[in-house]
Amino acid sequence: MTRTILITGASSGIGLATAKALAESGFRVIGTSRSAATDTEISNKGISMCQLDVCDDASVLALKQRLTQAGAMPDALILNAGFGISGPIEETSAASVTAQFDTNVVGVHRVIREFLPSLRNKRNGRIIVIGSMLGRFTVPFQSFYASSKAAIATYTEGLRMEVKEFGIKVSLIEPGDHQSDFASNRDRPQKSQSSPYEPQCGKALAIMEKSERNGPPAKRVADMVHSVITHPKPKAQYLCIQNSERRLLWLKRILSPERFERFVLHELGFTS
Repeated sequence: MTRTILITGASSGIGLATAKALAESGFRVIGTSRSAATDTEISNKGISMCQLDVCDDASVLALKQRLTQAGAMPDALILNAGFGISGPIEETSAASVTAQFDTNVVGVHRVIREFLPSLRNKRNGRIIVIGSMLGRFTVPFQSFYASSKAAIATYTEGLRMEVKEFGIKVSLIEPGDHQSDFASNRDRPQKSQSSPYEPQCGKALAIMEKSERNGPPAKRVADMVHSVITHPKPKAQYLCIQNSERRLLWLKRILSPERFERFVLHELGFTS
């Protein structure tokens, strides 16, 4: 059974709920965030918060050095840090797209690449990547976030095959809408009356954010993470979604692309 767990993005939302759930079960949790203090003592139990910017190579290396010195190298990684951008593709800058992928994809890789040798030497490590249901399809004005989650799903699949012989078990958890700070932290476009995509963009994003606010609590995902990390033979992929979202994935499988897109547009209030 794994004892020390490193969680990225543990200051709020799913990450914080997961840190609490695992600590309550007796795990030593190393939570990370960009705002955590660098001089906080790393405890032998409960939750210790460490500073980490997944977009900075030096920050990831510094965390590894700190945990090595403290004798707290993790037995398991939970890669949760991420954010979303929204808005029309045409009006999204290349810099915003780069930042999206740097956090959601390259940031995951930075942490895994730095800590993988230690897990490989243990020959019983665990890696859980928090993806998204939107890694399986996209919706209007969320294309770059969905693309980053599709990319990390593919990355996780390749990683799982590469490290299997070293006893490392890799799983992808794909949540749907849950109550968290994700919506408030989303990088949203400034509404412009001159944009050809308004008012439809604003209306569609409002519908999505309402679904997030009304979703189940983040602890639902945390409980799934706990179940996966304690299971002797975890599956490769897990969905943590509501029945309405499960229906959407079912329609994605059975409908033609054109019919599925018409259904999505209707659900988001498109009038034409």
